[in-house]
Amino acid sequence: MIPREILFVDIGNSRIKWARASEGRLVDPCEDLHMESPATAIQSMVEVQPNDIGRLVAVNVAGPVLGSLLTEVAMSNWGIAPEFVEPVRDGHGIRCGYSDPSQLGADRWVALIAAYQLTKGAASVIDAGTTVTLDSVDAEGQHLGGLIMAGPQMVCAALHQGTDGIGKISDALRPPTGISMLGTDTDKAVANGAMLSVASALDRAIAVLAAGAREQPTVYITGGDALILSDWLETKTQYRANLVLEGLAFVAVEG
Repeated sequence: MIPREILFVDIGNSRIKWARASEGRLVDPCEDLHMESPATAIQSMVEVQPNDIGRLVAVNVAGPVLGSLLTEVAMSNWGIAPEFVEPVRDGHGIRCGYSDPSQLGADRWVALIAAYQLTKGAASVIDAGTTVTLDSVDAEGQHLGGLIMAGPQMVCAALHQGTDGIGKISDALRPPTGISMLGTDTDKAVANGAMLSVASALDRAIAVLAAGAREQPTVYITGGDALILSDWLETKTQYRANLVLEGLAFVAVEG
C-alpha cells in the first residue's frame, strides 16, 4: 500500500506556511500572507497540493477563524481533519517550562522541538515575526522559558500611532556601523532605534542564559524578519526559514 502524503501547515499571525515531507526533508515549502483574506491564502495552499493528502499536521496561533477555515478546506478536499499540535507537559524530548503548557504558543513549542532535535543539546530559538520570541531548552531537554517582545515593525507602528508622524522602517534595513548608528533624520532614528532595541535585548538575554546555565546554546533564528534581525545581532545564529514546519514533520513521525 502506497502511503498517502502528509501536509504540514504553520498558521502564524500574518503568514501561513506549508510543506510536505519526503525522506525527512521538507518538499515545496511555500507561504502566503493571510491578514487581508484568510480564505484566499488557504485556498492558494490547497491548489498546489496533490490529491492524496492523507494527514494534515498543523499549528495555529492566528485564532479560531483560521483554524475553522483550515478544517473546512481539509474536510472538503481530502476528507480529513487537521491534527493541531498543542504544547504538553512532556513530549518529543522536551519538558515544558510553563506551569500551564497551554499558555505557550504552539509555534514556539514546535520550533523548540525542531531545534532540540537538530542540536541534540542546548538550543535557543528566536522567532522574528510580528512579535519576536526567544525560547531556550537545556541539554537535558528542559524548556527554560522564554521572552516575548514587540517586533521592530510593531514598535514603529506604535510610535507612528502615538506621535505626530514618527514611526517608519525600511524592509531592507541593514545595520549601520560606528557613529552612523545614530540616525540623521527621523525615519532612520526610529528604524535604527527599533532594530537596536530588539537585537540588544536578545543579545543580552542569550549571554545571561549561557552564563547562568553554564552552556552555550546553539541559537536558531526563524520568522519573516529573521534575515534582517540576524544582521543586527552580535550573537551567532543559524537561519532556518521553516523551523516550525521542520518541528511538525518530526512530531508527525513520532506520532
